[in-house]
Amino acid sequence: MPPATTKFGIGRVPPGVMLLEVAFFAIGPMLAQTSPPAASSPDLSGFWERRDEAGSGSFGGTLEKIPHAALKPEIIKANRQAAERAARGEVVSVASKWCGTNLYPFFMQHSAVWEIVQTPNEIAQVPEVHTFVRHIYLDGRKHPDAALLQPSVNGHAIGRWDGDTLVVDSVGFVGGGATPGGGRTTPHSHLVERFHLFDGGKQLSVTFTWDDPTVYLKPHTYELTYHRSDSGTYAFEEYCHADDPAQGASVVEPKQK
Repeated sequence: MPPATTKFGIGRVPPGVMLLEVAFFAIGPMLAQTSPPAASSPDLSGFWERRDEAGSGSFGGTLEKIPHAALKPEIIKANRQAAERAARGEVVSVASKWCGTNLYPFFMQHSAVWEIVQTPNEIAQVPEVHTFVRHIYLDGRKHPDAALLQPSVNGHAIGRWDGDTLVVDSVGFVGGGATPGGGRTTPHSHLVERFHLFDGGKQLSVTFTWDDPTVYLKPHTYELTYHRSDSGTYAFEEYCHADDPAQGASVVEPKQK
């Protein structure tokens, strides 16, 4: 009997269209089979998602409930100006219409599922939304020298196990992504995350702590919870093509004044 398709997919792939993400998901099971997680480490592998317990598009206001970050005055001013532009009808972001690459930590805040493929030396987070696979290296390497580090969408992430908790340290972000609480990422951002299973492995807690002297007055910490999808779930990639008229359905052009 073939595995049941995931109910969390948010797109349809037309006949004849080949998406790059398919290749990522296809190699995931092979990686897991050839290099299984170390027996002493918790198994985080599988599909994870944020769930809307309240049945509303805002996911019960999860992100809105995160306390405001202690931001520098210039960041507060920039946020206020962006809100004022949006209130006047300006489309501040059209990434969804043009299939733009989403910057970390966007996929961790989105409704779409993402997969963890785990081996002893690396964890790969494979998002369903439009972005790149995130690689978390567990082989003991350090961050490259800052002068040699090439900034990227997901940054450079290295991890280690602290008991049954995965601690991930990331630097080297290209910048421009939004974070809950009013912050944003820049090339100076430093992120420490703690991944911890609970509820018998059915749920995953991730605590984020952002530190960036150009954005925050002090480090900003918040927690998000994810639910493991049922066994047999597999990826259903999101279709996106910028010249498809339906792709811009969620973007309403501002009224011309």
